[in-house]
Amino acid sequence: MTEQAPTHHCQCQCQCHNKHHGEAANKLLPTAYDILAIEKHTELEWTFRVAKDFDVHYGQFVEISLPLAGEAPISVSDYGDDYIDLLIRKVGQVTDKLFALRPGDKVWMRGVHGNGYPMAEYEQKQLIVIAGGTGVAPVKGLLSHFCRHPESVKQLDMILGFKNREAVLFQPDLTLWRQRQNLIVTLDEGEPDEQFCVGRVTDYIDQLDFSAPEAIQAIVVGPPIMIKFVVLGLLERGLSKEQIWVDYERRMACAVGKCGHCRIGDKYVCLDGPVFRFDQAQYMID
Repeated sequence: MTEQAPTHHCQCQCQCHNKHHGEAANKLLPTAYDILAIEKHTELEWTFRVAKDFDVHYGQFVEISLPLAGEAPISVSDYGDDYIDLLIRKVGQVTDKLFALRPGDKVWMRGVHGNGYPMAEYEQKQLIVIAGGTGVAPVKGLLSHFCRHPESVKQLDMILGFKNREAVLFQPDLTLWRQRQNLIVTLDEGEPDEQFCVGRVTDYIDQLDFSAPEAIQAIVVGPPIMIKFVVLGLLERGLSKEQIWVDYERRMACAVGKCGHCRIGDKYVCLDGPVFRFDQAQYMID
């Protein structure tokens, strides 16, 4: 179910007005933007479509804030010319108040932040994307892009894992992705059918084509334990560490490397990531 906001001629405040007048936007300054639509996937996970006036890249994130509530880093799950989609899970004070908002209300954003996925590395390669739970959100736009432009990759294989049917995200998109590319959706609980398999994502890695491992690039996003065993499985099937990209979003907070919440060794996930090639990420012991 999607709620839409009434049409406005201008969908953001202050920062876009400054840009209209030729002034440079400051990505460290929170600015108010309109919520354009809200799509409810589950009781706890909704996509907020928010107006934007800045460039963005798959895999980056923004800081969302509400006055007197706080601020939270949220991955950009998809974007268009004048909007970004943010999958938000209701887990704390800021998100509790976000879930009380409606289309037409405003949120504050600063960013974008982070490096994002190196799309050029995936062009004309066999791309394997394995993601679990809300870890599907950071790659949602990337998957839609390559499903809309199948000529950009040699092949796209997706294994997406969820707890159960009620926890499945982006269901309308899954239908399109399944029609265009190779999609396996797994559930931890439930019975298998034509749409869903049952088991861990690692149980289905052997169903993928590893006949030319040198031509594969892989992206892995999800809980740390899932990343560990998926990466191990890919290495065992012939991929090198330089062919695997992992997304470490956990514990990010300030987005400017000051709070230290996301520091792993000498790396700050918010500044140096959140996307890392595994030959670099292997030394990041959390």
